Amino acid sequence: MESLEVLDMGGLIVKEFLNYLYTWHSGNSLLELNVSWNKIEVPSSIGNLHKLVSLYIHGCSNLKSLPGSICSLQHLTTLNLPFSGIEELPEDLGQLECLEKLYLSGTKVKHLPGSICMLKHLKTLVLSHCELLEKLPEDVGQLESLEILHLGNFPNLREIPNNICELKCLRRLYFRRCGMLEKLPEELGNLKSLQLLDVWGSGITQLPQSIYSVKGLESIRNQLVNCCDEVYTE
Repeated sequence: MESLEVLDMGGLIVKEFLNYLYTWHSGNSLLELNVSWNKIEVPSSIGNLHKLVSLYIHGCSNLKSLPGSICSLQHLTTLNLPFSGIEELPEDLGQLECLEKLYLSGTKVKHLPGSICMLKHLKTLVLSHCELLEKLPEDVGQLESLEILHLGNFPNLREIPNNICELKCLRRLYFRRCGMLEKLPEELGNLKSLQLLDVWGSGITQLPQSIYSVKGLESIRNQLVNCCDEVYTE
């Protein structure tokens, strides 16, 4: 199957085949791999899938960590890990230079590696329902291409780094049901591309005045406006 580009094995128990897959020679053509809802461990040989663009590991509850070799997937644009048992991410995650979408909803991640702020092409970062995560990296403002930041149902989040206001491309910002979060940076109005701000169910009772100067802002969801939950899992 040297020409195979997309392989979807979501929900199948095929450990032996997976081990064979990961040891393919470097000339393989696989672009998209889905092993969601499997009881698997991801071997270090996954780094051999050099052309991989999308990796889906949704709902693998027994998966506690990812091998460092995953950081050698230089063409990876989508890494989807929601509701897996992931407790930690590789420290060199920032080496995924092409990564555009990172989904960590419902994982058991306790901290984000500082190198995550080196992902210059990252457009979507979803951290909703991360019950053990307490804060964002201090340099989150370096994610210069970030368009969507989803922090909904983030129970231990108490403060936001001021440099979040440097995210010039940010369009959608979610703090829904962040009960411990009581204030936002005063310079939030510097987010000139912002279209949606959701603080419904958070501890925020007053928005910074600067936010009202954002001309493209289409929607502010606060305690006075109830709406459906949005959980990004792709």
